[in-house]
Amino acid sequence: MFFSAIATSSAVVVANPSSDEVVVITGTRTERSLLDVPVRTEVVTQEQIANMHARDLEEALKNVPGLNLVPIHGKSGSEIHIQGIDGNRVLVLVDGMPVSASTGSKVDVTQIGVSNIKQIEIVKGAVSALYGSEAMGGVVNVITKPPKQERDLRLTIDGGTYGDHDVSDALVNDSSYNVFAHQKVGQGYFQFSADHRVKGGSDLDPSTYVFECDEGTKTNLSLVAGYEFDNGGRIKLIPSWYREDISKDYEEFSPGVGHLYRVKEEVATRANVSLHYTGPVAEWGYFTGYYIHESFEDDTNKDIKSTAEIEDPRSAKIQSNKADAQLDIDVLDNHLLTIGTVAYEASLQQRINGKSELDKEKVERDNIEFYLQDAILLTDELEILPGFRYQRDSDFGSHFTPKFNLMYQPEVLAGYDFKVRAGVGKGYKVPTLKERYFVFDHSAIGYMILGRPDLQPESSTSYQLGFDMSLSEKVRIDVNFFQNRLENLITTDRDALLSERLALDVFRYTNKAKARTQGFDSSLALNVSDNFTSNISYGYLEAVDRSTGKTLSRRPEHQVKLKLNYTLPDWRTTFTLFGRYESESYADGDNKIKSEAFTLFDFKVNTWVTDNIKLFGGVDNLTHVVRDTPATGSDFRPAKGRFIYAGFTYQY
Repeated sequence: MFFSAIATSSAVVVANPSSDEVVVITGTRTERSLLDVPVRTEVVTQEQIANMHARDLEEALKNVPGLNLVPIHGKSGSEIHIQGIDGNRVLVLVDGMPVSASTGSKVDVTQIGVSNIKQIEIVKGAVSALYGSEAMGGVVNVITKPPKQERDLRLTIDGGTYGDHDVSDALVNDSSYNVFAHQKVGQGYFQFSADHRVKGGSDLDPSTYVFECDEGTKTNLSLVAGYEFDNGGRIKLIPSWYREDISKDYEEFSPGVGHLYRVKEEVATRANVSLHYTGPVAEWGYFTGYYIHESFEDDTNKDIKSTAEIEDPRSAKIQSNKADAQLDIDVLDNHLLTIGTVAYEASLQQRINGKSELDKEKVERDNIEFYLQDAILLTDELEILPGFRYQRDSDFGSHFTPKFNLMYQPEVLAGYDFKVRAGVGKGYKVPTLKERYFVFDHSAIGYMILGRPDLQPESSTSYQLGFDMSLSEKVRIDVNFFQNRLENLITTDRDALLSERLALDVFRYTNKAKARTQGFDSSLALNVSDNFTSNISYGYLEAVDRSTGKTLSRRPEHQVKLKLNYTLPDWRTTFTLFGRYESESYADGDNKIKSEAFTLFDFKVNTWVTDNIKLFGGVDNLTHVVRDTPATGSDFRPAKGRFIYAGFTYQY
């Protein structure tokens, strides 16, 4: 039967996985082989994360074709852009559960550690019926390690320096510590993971007061208590906690006052607890469900150094509850029907100097969603995947979004493992609580940002068409064409009348923009020999504001990513060179200011001294490509220079 065939296609990801051994879940929310899933999915494996020495999710994703990691304006950390669609419209998940966005805006991927990651799965575009309103641009799903082994222990420590650009005076400027431990006890098991990153800060021009990159710490802790039933069902309880404590010196100009020397201090904490259950229902189905409660708090101070008091103490608190229940039903021999429902509620509080910045003390919203998808094997060559999602929001009523995917693998090209995947889907996103109610009063330095309660939802249509094939045992190619058309986009716009009346720049969130992003991603994997492998990808992006005809800012037209991997088996050593090129991009909506193109290289070395101990090191930003100083806000080249580091891993 179809469901049984999918279930038995699962495979454990081994140390050197080939594509047909990798099992993914994000595109269909059922386990499928990577090569046989109808929704195009890209994967970063545990081995790849370890070999690139990634310290957080940002570093784990930076070499994925078609993805851009972009600093979040006014915040520490980075957001994900997929196919030219920004991080406010990209859904980030951990084991299918959403990660809350920083202060109700965008998910900061530097807040997610890597110690317990099995793999990362990426689905681009709004083509899956299984995900909600935040997934207009796509989905990034972090899959954590399953309880496959009796016991497991892994410890990694590394540290390094920016040389003359270190802010701290310590020998080691930046360091990272992570540990993962797993132990089975009968049919139960426990897992503990921890990531602690120490940032000393980096400064492109040590002669000035300002430095570019924050100093401080970021810490993730997670505990899993699970139990496996005789019928294959599994239940687990997961409490987790995150904290960042960071600061940065910066400078602002105040009209009539002059230059103000400030320090921004920020403490953010995220605490959540979740309960999962997965297991068979008789012989005809499979149930998956979870409940998660999360609280995210963010406290910032922007202190003027020349005054005794602390200015602008600001606090934000987001609380949310979400429950998801899904049933996969095996229908006849060629259908797998997926039915699910989601309930969600959230609240936002925002204060400055103890006073609410919102139009009311606390704002809230809730919604309930229903989704259905049917995986149908029409023939041995053709599988189709129709589906839809229905959403009813407390503030915006009901909405229906259809989706359709297919995979065609012609028998005549079976020798090349040739597959065509196509998808089309409607996207829909309601305004965030921040966009509707936020009041960001920075009038002391000349501007203010106001929410707009009457904002309307955004919508999109996404088209995806791609193929992949093996030209030989050593050569594989992958090409995907895309177009995303977005309507009613929420942007900030200057309110001329209010600005004139208040004698400062007043910006309001507004439904204004229409956009189109289109292009293609392509990659070529070449195994030159058993010891030498390579992968090169090229992405082309055209991102246009359809209201003005102008190119969207911070969207490079061309992107190239390169990986060269050489292994010395007798030395148990691997050398890897990563390269990334981004073409110039506009820094403003009027297309008058450009940021320069740039090329980066990272070099990595991994050596297994014994079966349990690995020594590693590397140089990030090998050629020290950085933006000009002082920064103007229109130079998107790296703010971090050359970083030299070393470390070790112990595993048992």
